[in-house]
Amino acid sequence: MKNKVFYILLFLSFQSISQDSLSLSKAIEIGLEKNYDIRLTLKNVEINTLLNDWGEAGRLPQLTINLGQNNSLSDQRKNPISFAPYLFQSTDLSSNAALNWTLFNGFGIKANKIKLEQLQLQSENTATLAIENTIHGIILAYYQAKMQLEQLSLLNNIVQLSYEKYSQQQIKSNIGIGVKFDLLQYESNLYTDSTNIVLQQLSLNNAIRNLNLIMGEDVEKKWFLTSKIKPELNNKNFSVLKKEMLSNNTNIKNQYINIALTQQDISLAKSQFYPIINFNAGLNTSFGQLSTKDVNAPIGNAASRNLNYYGNFTLNFKLYDGGKVKRGIKALEIQNEVDQLQMAQMTNQLIFELKNVYELYQTRTKIFELTKKAFVVSQSNLEIAKLKEQSGLINSFNFRDIEMAYLSAGVALYQASYDLLESNATLLKMTGKIIQSQ
Repeated sequence: MKNKVFYILLFLSFQSISQDSLSLSKAIEIGLEKNYDIRLTLKNVEINTLLNDWGEAGRLPQLTINLGQNNSLSDQRKNPISFAPYLFQSTDLSSNAALNWTLFNGFGIKANKIKLEQLQLQSENTATLAIENTIHGIILAYYQAKMQLEQLSLLNNIVQLSYEKYSQQQIKSNIGIGVKFDLLQYESNLYTDSTNIVLQQLSLNNAIRNLNLIMGEDVEKKWFLTSKIKPELNNKNFSVLKKEMLSNNTNIKNQYINIALTQQDISLAKSQFYPIINFNAGLNTSFGQLSTKDVNAPIGNAASRNLNYYGNFTLNFKLYDGGKVKRGIKALEIQNEVDQLQMAQMTNQLIFELKNVYELYQTRTKIFELTKKAFVVSQSNLEIAKLKEQSGLINSFNFRDIEMAYLSAGVALYQASYDLLESNATLLKMTGKIIQSQ
């Protein structure tokens, strides 16, 4: 029964071998194609690109055409004062074409076009931010899943070792040279380690599902992760990072666009102080036919046709509106001051966060180096302990302590590796370089 449990656990632990391979770069590629946040923001870019047109800004004329057809009956046979006491049938067909063109509206058309361009740029920056967040999220989710997989591998080593020790002790007991206490101790260790594997497999499954969610894949999709948790240690200079962040950070760029949009709203509001010149042109045409079937009528049918052309210029100038425009401009100027204050606040906050992340990166680099050395020591210590335990120089409790120290050192190493990769990814995101780095 114990053999069956052991092999089932090994199967659960390494069932990912038959899954599709997934590298970090492939995960990012899938995420850029399928992530819902990216797809939504790209749709907004399409909308704003479509609206960024001179016609939308009001520069182009508007042309309308109308057609109409009317039918009526006029019975004048019982009208004593009618000069034509007959039953008439009237048919009229009319049409008109009208052109309306705003020639000047206080530079509002140009201001509208600039604002449309800024709205398009804002939507593109929002899409860039979504891409950055997605890449950052995929990196963390991928390495989180990889860390869970590596910890599962560590637990497999422990389970395999526990099983070997239990089997050896069982053989000794069968031939009468074993100690019952040691046999029970190894059996207990095997069950404990097997339980840990089951729980670790659950953590791995949850991490894979989270990765699928960020990538936009089916959450039940299984992967075999091929990229290694291997941090690249690079010397980083805070002054350089700060300069890059202030130049490239997408949040800062978006805030600059918000300021520019408010300034354009001010320009649009001020355009109301200027006159508006419109040109209107068109033509009207109508065709009518009057007919009667009365034999006494002097004329049975009569037709008429009219054709009119017109071309007009109009000048509108707002003399007084109760100060509404001036109050609106003043409110926008105050809003512009608010935007400037928010920019200063955001910049200070980002510099503060960058400093924290930078120092955390430096600290995690040192921790990574220390945990790497500690793991190498624990590996050597475990190998020595195996020999000593077989020679009877240490008991099962001592060996278990060394075994747990090895497991703890391995978990700490993978956690330190993940933490360092997380800090590095966050620095890349804050400095606007996470897209170029992939």
